[in-house]
Amino acid sequence: MQLSVSIQLDEPLSLPINYNHIVQSIIYRALRVVPEYADFLHTDGFILDKRQYKMFQFSQLTGDYVIRDKWIIFQSYVEFEIRSVEPMFLRILGESFWNNGITFGDKVYRNLQMDLYDYTVEETELMIRMKSPVTVYSTDKESGKTYYYNPLEETFYDKINETFYRKYEAYYGIPPASPIILSNGKSSCPKRLVTRYQGSYITAWYGIYRLCGERKYLDFLYQTGLGSKNSQGFGMFEIL
Repeated sequence: MQLSVSIQLDEPLSLPINYNHIVQSIIYRALRVVPEYADFLHTDGFILDKRQYKMFQFSQLTGDYVIRDKWIIFQSYVEFEIRSVEPMFLRILGESFWNNGITFGDKVYRNLQMDLYDYTVEETELMIRMKSPVTVYSTDKESGKTYYYNPLEETFYDKINETFYRKYEAYYGIPPASPIILSNGKSSCPKRLVTRYQGSYITAWYGIYRLCGERKYLDFLYQTGLGSKNSQGFGMFEIL
C-alpha cells in the first residue's frame, strides 16, 4: 500500500540537505500511538540471519524549494510518499498524521492532504525510475570499511537480488522461488548521490532501470523498495 502526504506551509520550512533521518523520525514518532507495534518495528522488525528489515520505505521530499548552502527551503508546500507491504503500518500512520499533525522541529503542521492507495504490480517486466536513490554495499569484517557498489559493476545487481531474497524470506518465512533481474535501462551511467546519514556517508544511485521477475516479487519490491536501507529513505521507484 502507498500513502501520499502533502503539507501546506504557512511559512517556509528549512531542512538540512541530509534530511532522511528527520523523515524517518517523523514516521516512528507517528507510530507511537500504537506502542506495541512501534516498539516491534523500531527495535526488531522482521529478522533473518541477524539482519533487520522494517518493510517500509519513503521517498525524497518534493515541493517548491530553493537550496541555500547546505539547507533546502520549501516555500509553500512539501510532499512525500510512504509505502509498505504492511497495510496496518500505513493505516496507523495516516490516522496519526490526521489526528496529531506532522512535526518538523518545534512546529506542528496540520494542513495536510493525504491519499491512501492500494496499487499492485501486475506485470513481469517493468521500466522504472528511482524516486529515492538505490544503494547496496558490503562491509569488511576485519577493517570495518564499507564499500558501496555502483551500477557499472555486476556485483551491484547481484547484491540487489541477494537483498531481495533475504528481505522476502524475512517477511514471508520462505525464500523466493526465482530471482529478480535488474539491469541498466540506459547506456549512460545513472546519477550518483552521496549523502550523510547520522554520521555515516552513503553512496546511492538514481537512474532508469529494467526490472524483471515474477509479478508478486515485483509487487513486493514496489511496496518495500530495492536494495538496502529502505527505511532510511532509499530504494523507492516509480513505474514508467
